[in-house]
Amino acid sequence: MKKFLLVSSALVAAGPALVARPALAAPVFNWTGCYVGAHVGGATDSVRYSDPGTQLPVSSSFVSGEFVHNFAPEGSPFAGAGQPAFLGGFQAGCDYQFANRFVVGFGGDYAWTRMSSMTNDPFFGGKNGEPVTFQTRTNQIASFTGRVGYNFDNVMFYGRGGGAFARDRYAVNNSFGINEAFLGCGNGSFVGCNTVGSADRWGWAAGVGVEWAFAPNWSALVEFDHYGFGSKTVAMSVTNDPAINVTPANLTIRHDIDMIKVGINYRFWSTGRY
Repeated sequence: MKKFLLVSSALVAAGPALVARPALAAPVFNWTGCYVGAHVGGATDSVRYSDPGTQLPVSSSFVSGEFVHNFAPEGSPFAGAGQPAFLGGFQAGCDYQFANRFVVGFGGDYAWTRMSSMTNDPFFGGKNGEPVTFQTRTNQIASFTGRVGYNFDNVMFYGRGGGAFARDRYAVNNSFGINEAFLGCGNGSFVGCNTVGSADRWGWAAGVGVEWAFAPNWSALVEFDHYGFGSKTVAMSVTNDPAINVTPANLTIRHDIDMIKVGINYRFWSTGRY
């Protein structure tokens, strides 16, 4: 009985201390570390064309040192919208989490795609009553960006921004003629003039996303990005007959890409939970 009374008295005395002791905080996922992963998604682009004019050599048979506009009147841009396209690629990067749960990092990604945009010339008609067609194709997209996020335990919301790259190919088909080649670029008056050009585009990228760590070393993400490549003037060369000497026609192209992607990362050099 005495022992029971002693134990009871001790519990009563310790009661307030036990109640006042705070519960242990739940562990928080730590995003510090590096990762590699892969992604898939969809993208679409918007293209804006304008004709800055092509200055022909003084020795030209028809025009001497003047600017010729082959695709559109000066100062009259026109747009083409692309169709949604699939993309797939990989990414890698590193993150560092501060004590206040903010996360900073850097990373790069690369993707393959078959994005294509087509439109008709709204100003000039082509051969045989058919339109002059413009096509932009993109098969490679990449970016290198920094990101800032906030950790809600194993879920991080973030924004990112930095540089972007795209490899573009351009084609203009069925023109009446390019510069001094007014009779179908060397293949007869009933054949339209076809031109091609290409460019490696450098621009900027910005996006937002959410990443979920569903296991100590694995995470999944959903992300939306916009890539802006500004305007670039490209020399469009005639393709009908490689032997014909036709001055390439200038075409200025503004290109923007929007994409949404989902991915998975394997995280290494990571502390996981502390």
